[in-house]
Amino acid sequence: MIAHYKLIIVPVDGSEGSVRAAAFAADLAAASDCPVQLLHVFAPSGNEIVGMAQLPKERIEEISRESGKVAFARAREAITAKDVKVEESVVWGEPREEIVAAAEVSDGLIVMGRRGLGKVKELLLGSVSDAVLRTAKRPIVLVS
Repeated sequence: MIAHYKLIIVPVDGSEGSVRAAAFAADLAAASDCPVQLLHVFAPSGNEIVGMAQLPKERIEEISRESGKVAFARAREAITAKDVKVEESVVWGEPREEIVAAAEVSDGLIVMGRRGLGKVKELLLGSVSDAVLRTAKRPIVLVS
């Protein structure tokens, strides 16, 4: 029996891990009649933030939406279940914090790839999936 969740949250960054997580989440969603939220966290580097400081708010929002387009497209390609409702959400912030917050607010299940795109950042700061595992109070499925 599959537990029923209000929402299955899939953090996406365009990596193979997030694509596999989206496919797995779609299977869960189809079996439990639950919507999937593809969540892209726009987390610019320090240099990018400095460069954006002079931009109008509308342009910054456009840049953040654009950053999610490729990630969303790759994840949607992996979702083969036709009867799954898929939502897309782009937020600005620290991925670890935003993923946990999204799950808390929605009472959702987090399904995420074990590894994302940031190998060097992961070595320096630790992986996003590890941080989410340590801090989230909601159920998490890690997909290899």
